[in-house]
Amino acid sequence: MKLRRLFFALLALPLAFAACEKQPAPEPTPEPTPTTEVVLAKSTIEATAEGGRYEVNYTIKNPVEGHNLFVAKSSDYAWISDLGAEDGVIYVVVEANETDNAREAVVEVSYGEKHSNENFKALTIKQAAKAEEPEDGVVFEAQVLTGEYYGDYYTPDAGNYYIFFSDYGFSEDGNLLTNSIYYQLDLYGVLYEGEAVNGYIPLPEGTYTLDVNETMTVGTIGYSYSGYMKTNSSEIEVEVSFDAAELVVAADGSCVLTATIQGEKHTVTFSGMSTISDKREVSGGSGEDQNMVASYAYAYYYGDQYTPGTADNFYFFLSDLGLDADGWELPNATYYRFDLYSELVNTENGLALPYGTYTIDNGSYDPYTIGAMYSGYYVMDSEGWDYAITGTITSGTVVVDENGVTAHIMVDGAWHTVTYTGAIEVIDAASGGGGDDDYEGPFSTLLDDLRCNLDDHTLYYRYYGDYYECGYMNWTFAIMPNDGEGDFAQFDVLAGSNSTTDFFGEYTIANTYEAYTSYPGYIDWDGYMTGAWYYTDDGVTMAPFVDGTMSVEDNGDGTVTVEFDVYDDCDNNITGSWTGAMLSADELSTRAADIKKAEVKSVKAPVKRAIEVKKRDISKF
Repeated sequence: MKLRRLFFALLALPLAFAACEKQPAPEPTPEPTPTTEVVLAKSTIEATAEGGRYEVNYTIKNPVEGHNLFVAKSSDYAWISDLGAEDGVIYVVVEANETDNAREAVVEVSYGEKHSNENFKALTIKQAAKAEEPEDGVVFEAQVLTGEYYGDYYTPDAGNYYIFFSDYGFSEDGNLLTNSIYYQLDLYGVLYEGEAVNGYIPLPEGTYTLDVNETMTVGTIGYSYSGYMKTNSSEIEVEVSFDAAELVVAADGSCVLTATIQGEKHTVTFSGMSTISDKREVSGGSGEDQNMVASYAYAYYYGDQYTPGTADNFYFFLSDLGLDADGWELPNATYYRFDLYSELVNTENGLALPYGTYTIDNGSYDPYTIGAMYSGYYVMDSEGWDYAITGTITSGTVVVDENGVTAHIMVDGAWHTVTYTGAIEVIDAASGGGGDDDYEGPFSTLLDDLRCNLDDHTLYYRYYGDYYECGYMNWTFAIMPNDGEGDFAQFDVLAGSNSTTDFFGEYTIANTYEAYTSYPGYIDWDGYMTGAWYYTDDGVTMAPFVDGTMSVEDNGDGTVTVEFDVYDDCDNNITGSWTGAMLSADELSTRAADIKKAEVKSVKAPVKRAIEVKKRDISKF
C-alpha cells in the first residue's frame, strides 16, 4: 500500500540571555482592520441570444455602517438595459442579441461610501450570438400525442403536462418502442381542475416556449425534462435536449412544435385525439382528511445560505415514529417535511426554531414562509426502504410556540392536522457543503491498493446542466456490473462550460467547482455516499476517491474509455479502466415518464445542500 508520510524536523534554537537591566515595553501592535469586500457567488453570467433577466447572489464580508453596494457599467454596453441589487441578489437584464456575433460586457460591483472605479469586483456578462436560422430541416407528422397530467403536484400555480409527440407511441407496458421517434415536453399550462374528458385530460390552448431557467410558469416548457429521442432496433440511438422550442396548441387540440435540435430545425405537427392520462390522484395520499399526533420533531438548520441576510432556513420534520439509531426512516412511519424560513436566528445561546406562524407559499423564501417545492408528506413501506404513500403539501400553516407545533396543511386536496408537544431537536448543518463538514472519516474499508475489475460492466450517465451554478456543466456517471455483483465506480463531474452533449476530458478529484474536476467522495448528513466512490453491491466494501485523476475518452467508434488512478482516504491507490458504449440512465427499458417522477418526487433526498438535493446514491438509477 502506498503511504504518504509527513516528516517533521526539529530545529534546535540557541538560547540568548539578555542583560539584567530593565528594557522598555514594546509598543502594542494595533489590531488589523478587517478586510471589507463583496463576495460574488459566481463571476460570469452566460446569457442566451434571447436575453432576459439573470441573477447572481452576493454577500458583504465585514460590512461597514454607511457603506453601500454599487453596480455600474460603461455606456458602451447599451444592450444591458437594466441592472442593480436587491436582497442579496445582483440582477442584470440583457436585451436580445440580433447580431451574428457573441458579445461581452463587464459590470463593476463595488462597496463603500461611493462607487470605486479602482476597487471593484468584475462581473462578466457573456451573451451568445443569434443562432443561424435553420433550413426547412426535419418535418415530422406525429401520429400520437400522449403523456401524463400531474396537475399542480410540482407547481401550485400551474398545471404540469408531461407529453410526447411520436410516430408509434409506447408499448402496453409503457416502454419506448424500437425504431421510433419521440419529442418530449415538460409543459406548464393553465391549471386544469376539471374531470377527465373521455378518460383523458385536454391540452390547454396557448403558446409555450422553452425556458432554460426552469421557472415552471404558465406558458413555458421546462428544459431539463424536454428533448428529442430516437430509438433503433436495440437501444436509444439519439437523446438530446432542445436548443430552442415553441409549441402552439390550437383550440381544436391540433399542435405545431417548432424546435431547434443540434442546429437543425424540426417542425412537428399533430391533429387528432390526444391521450394524456390523469395522474393527479396516483401519487398522493388517501384523499381523506387526516389527524396525527407526532411523537418526534427535528430540524436541520442551514442558516441564510439560500437567502443571504434576509431569512434563515430550517428543514423541519414531524413524525409519529421518528428515526432509528442510525438516523434512518422507520418501517410504516409517517413523515411531514417542511422547507421552513424564519427570521435571522441568533445562535450564540444555542439553536432553536423561532416561534411564529409559518405559511406554505410558492418559494418567496421570506421569513415565516414554507417553500412548497421542497416540502412533502410520505409514509414508509413495511421494510422502511421505499414509500408506500407520498403527497404534496400545497397550502396551510405551521404554528410553532412554547408548547410545541400545530400544522394544518392541505395534502393532495385533503386537510391534514398534525400536533406535537415538546422540544424540537435542531441539528446545525449551516457549515455543510460536503466532505469535511459531514461525517468524519476515514470511510475506506480497503486494506491495500486495488485494481478494479470492470469486465462485463456498463456505464450509465445523466446530465444536469449548470447544476451548481458555477458556469460548468454537471454530469454524473457510474460504471456498474451487469449482473449486479462486482466492482462499482461512480463520479460527479464538472465538464466545460459548453459540454452539453458529452463529458469527454481529463478530470482531477477536487472540490473547487472548477472545470474538469470530479467532486471527492464523502458521507452526507443522511449517511449516503456522495461524489466519487468505489463500492460493492454488498455495501460492506467501499472507498471514497479524495485525490488523483480520471479521464473519459471518445474512441470514435461509438465507444468510450474511462481510466482512473485515484487515492482513497487511507492512501490506498485505486485504479481501473473500462471501454464500451455508454448508456443514458434513462435507458430503453425504462419509461420516460416514470424517470421524471423518480427524479422530481424523490422525498428520500431531503437535504438541500448543493450535492445532496440531486440524489444520494448514483447506483440507484
